[in-house]
Amino acid sequence: MNLQNALRALYAAVGADPARPQEVSRQFKLNKNLTWKVAKVMQSADPIEAVPLIPGSEGMEILLSAMEASGPHAASVGVVRSTLAAFEDMVRIHVGDRPTLELLMDGMSRGGRALEVSRKLGFRGNSGIWGVQARVRSLTQFLAPNPDHPEMLDMAIVGGLHDIRRLRPVQGWPLFRFSTYDTVGTELPGGGNLQALELPANSGEPHLVMRSFCAPAGAEVRSIKTEKDVSHELMDGPVGARGSVTFVFGGLERSAVPRYSSALRQSPEYGEMGALVTMPTEFVHVDILVHRDLLDSFVPELVVYGRPFGGAALEPATRENYRLPIDEPIVRIDPARDSFATDMLPEQQNLVDAVFARAGWNRKDFSGFRAGVPYPPMPSTVMIRYALSRSPGA
Repeated sequence: MNLQNALRALYAAVGADPARPQEVSRQFKLNKNLTWKVAKVMQSADPIEAVPLIPGSEGMEILLSAMEASGPHAASVGVVRSTLAAFEDMVRIHVGDRPTLELLMDGMSRGGRALEVSRKLGFRGNSGIWGVQARVRSLTQFLAPNPDHPEMLDMAIVGGLHDIRRLRPVQGWPLFRFSTYDTVGTELPGGGNLQALELPANSGEPHLVMRSFCAPAGAEVRSIKTEKDVSHELMDGPVGARGSVTFVFGGLERSAVPRYSSALRQSPEYGEMGALVTMPTEFVHVDILVHRDLLDSFVPELVVYGRPFGGAALEPATRENYRLPIDEPIVRIDPARDSFATDMLPEQQNLVDAVFARAGWNRKDFSGFRAGVPYPPMPSTVMIRYALSRSPGA
């Protein structure tokens, strides 16, 4: 980038060290935040990372005037001024302004930094607009062959919204919906054979609630039943941290989904489970625990799909159009040796233990996979998917 080269030449001319911004701040009596930003601009190997750090015209002029006054450095200062002016002209012609340029560059980032600025802004803005936010959206899935029907998989799944806070009075915000299994991102499956992972304390308990993992223990939701599904909604309550609530729901379904892909199809078929983000959320946490008999062909992949039509299911034929450039690593966990508890979800190990006990599975027979996405876009589906293997002999 021309501006980087011009700044490096200027620093060399005035005897300033780009690697020591605090010393430059003292040397020229400049704000240390200004010298830190300029140092990062010069040191960045990636122009996409450097552009958002370029100080505004006013800040840059303060720096240039101070260095110009320190000696006969007008030529080097003039090169920086002309290069900066060309940069500002480029921004005005092609983008419009600096804030829009930052969003454009943010969209070009990849990996864990992809859309980082936009996602944080989205979380903050959506929290204010809708008056509600959650600290963590969790999803934990267990997969194991059914002992009587090995071509089918038993599946347990637990979804949670942790530390929901109301920023103003909120009534009726949707939390979870239980319906038939949907491979394109419905938050929880729930066919006719779905069994509660935790027995209800009384007949009035919400459908599939895991009360021992909710907080406070008596936290209430409004349940709405139809012929097709059961949905749970947030009820009004105290505003702010004192009114924080956590809800966890889960179910176990035997012979829930096919283990193998169809031999009649040419392209791979996928098993997939997605956390539907319908509330401003700081972090999505996904754990999948897979029986060892499934590991030979189990290669998980994290994908994030935007949902421009809200809660409507995404069509498999077109959903790649809405895939977001967010790529986070998937970490392997050994349930027999490693703890699932984290600072973010301290009860996660207890939850995993409870599901193993309820389903009658041995933790030593499973392997775990974990992924997380900070500041997930809303609405979106954070999904882990895996290609299904072919049936033996197919």
